[in-house]
Amino acid sequence: MTPNLTRVFLGQENSGLSTRLLFGNPASSNLIRPGVSIAAFQQDAVFGYERRRPNERSADGWQIFILKAASPGELASRIRGIQPGAEILLSALNHFHARRASRALSLVWQHTDPHTLAPSFWLRLFTQLQAGFDTSDLLSRQVW
Repeated sequence: MTPNLTRVFLGQENSGLSTRLLFGNPASSNLIRPGVSIAAFQQDAVFGYERRRPNERSADGWQIFILKAASPGELASRIRGIQPGAEILLSALNHFHARRASRALSLVWQHTDPHTLAPSFWLRLFTQLQAGFDTSDLLSRQVW
């Protein structure tokens, strides 16, 4: 793999934590072993990433991220399972926020392919979700 790619580790760990891509077009994908793979993204690629640890109550530790692959020399956030890091456009770090983000993503999928949206859309969606505002009208605006 090219060293300038952002690598995303996908699959299920022994601890029960599972990670998967929600959307995105990786430049490459390599199977490490059954159920575990690495997807690699070109710089500036936008992708969705989910971390979830299922339990008997629902999904404890459910996290959703919308990320932009970092460019060489850029500062990036460190996120477990992503190397070297990425710019966080949207994060939902608990069950309540992840459920709201998941509903918003469902609306996005009904209208368009999510990886084609500008990073500014995801930042605006994150702001609306954090403020508790309705997000259903965001996709009706022509600016995105």
